[in-house]
Amino acid sequence: MTSRPHAMILLILLTVGAALMPTQVQAHPHVYVDTSLTFELSEKGLDSIHQRWLFDEIFSNAVMSDLGVNAETLPTTIGQEKIRDGAFNYLGNYGYFTFIENNGKRIPVKETRGFTASLEEGRLVYNFTVPLNLPIDEISNLRVAVFDKEYYSDILLMKDDIAFEIDGMVQVSHVIRPAKDQTYWQFIVPEAIHLSIAGEGGAPTDFPEEELMEVESPGPIEQLMTMVRNIQKELTLKLNGFGMDIRTDPFGKALWMFLGLSFLYGIVHAVGPGHGKTVVCSYFLANPGSFFSGAVMGNVITFVHMGSAAVAVSIAYLVFSTGMGGFAEASRALQPASYALLALMGIFLTIKAVYDLSKGGMLAEATCEGHIMPGKGDNMRRVLTVSMVTGLVPCPGAAVILAFSIGQNVLWAGVAAILAMAIGMGITTTLFAWAAVALRTATLRLSNANKTIFNWVYAILSICGAAGIALFGAALFMSSNVWH
Repeated sequence: MTSRPHAMILLILLTVGAALMPTQVQAHPHVYVDTSLTFELSEKGLDSIHQRWLFDEIFSNAVMSDLGVNAETLPTTIGQEKIRDGAFNYLGNYGYFTFIENNGKRIPVKETRGFTASLEEGRLVYNFTVPLNLPIDEISNLRVAVFDKEYYSDILLMKDDIAFEIDGMVQVSHVIRPAKDQTYWQFIVPEAIHLSIAGEGGAPTDFPEEELMEVESPGPIEQLMTMVRNIQKELTLKLNGFGMDIRTDPFGKALWMFLGLSFLYGIVHAVGPGHGKTVVCSYFLANPGSFFSGAVMGNVITFVHMGSAAVAVSIAYLVFSTGMGGFAEASRALQPASYALLALMGIFLTIKAVYDLSKGGMLAEATCEGHIMPGKGDNMRRVLTVSMVTGLVPCPGAAVILAFSIGQNVLWAGVAAILAMAIGMGITTTLFAWAAVALRTATLRLSNANKTIFNWVYAILSICGAAGIALFGAALFMSSNVWH
């Protein structure tokens, strides 16, 4: 008799832990960047860092067509100004995704110089320099990394392309180590370049022992997410090729491959980080539900997520005459609003759960079998409200696909692609919802031998799941751009 309660309590803890698992950012990657760094040194110290960013094909085509730039006009003064003013300068809001730390203190990146844009095999390239002017005698424990903590962009450090331009008698050594203190999405650890620099007559100091320790092998979750990121990047490359072929063969093989890969991209993409899965799991751990209501929430979230992007891009083109730039402004406005509504919805669900439990209402609906008849425990109005609030933030991936298709004069194919992507994402999100429904049912069934334990389990799941939604929404709101 003692083993069953212990096993049941352990399952409860795991369930609640999964529901309340913290998440730090708001998106998953839709832009892929390969970055190369060149450190420019002189006898005075570290003068600057030159960066070269190579973007994926779809984003390259989308942003260029959105700004009215092509391969012929890009090298011109007007073409450079359009890319700089219409796309690059916006990155200043995020410090150009450049993390620089010296002697334990963050050095903010507020300006750049020498920006140029070019094309390499159809891919957009940014070249720019970050001025530093760090004297040698002030450099200590210096490390540099490039990453997007909001995870709209997946930035890959090209280790073999790290270079040094040295003017004078300067010595430098470096190592690359994971910056674990900058981890985001719980498992994505950016790689940082650690530098040791010495002037004439000196020698680079040894790196701290912890920096030379063998790097731990990634765990299964990290390996899964790495695989997901690599698959998405490969799919993006193939989508670009088939999308461009649609212009010459609108209803041929290219179209069906484009739609099929969009569907597959949606399935894989939803496996990665995203707040939709956290909400559906928390909701169905907190509330009675069926597989039907789980499917409804999983699909409504993704279709609203995609639909809001389509609306935002359309309005952006009508108001700002540019899809990507206007979309960014719309997204920045909608993000905090959506997260605030999500937090308020979680607070409402928590208060309602506490009130119903105090009155015995929720327990009256349940049985010691831990089972809810299909539809009986479903509050479809509440399911739809939570779904729409959660999916309100526009999907950047859908915006990129639409801007890309507009540039290729195949908007109809872009709309079909985001519908296919939404179906794929809906399938994955629904599976997470079903898992939560099944886990709640199994947990309650484990407690059916003891009514007191059953009531406690029911109360814990109901309150903690609802509180998880509130805390999650609040955390996203506090980390959103409304505070920056």
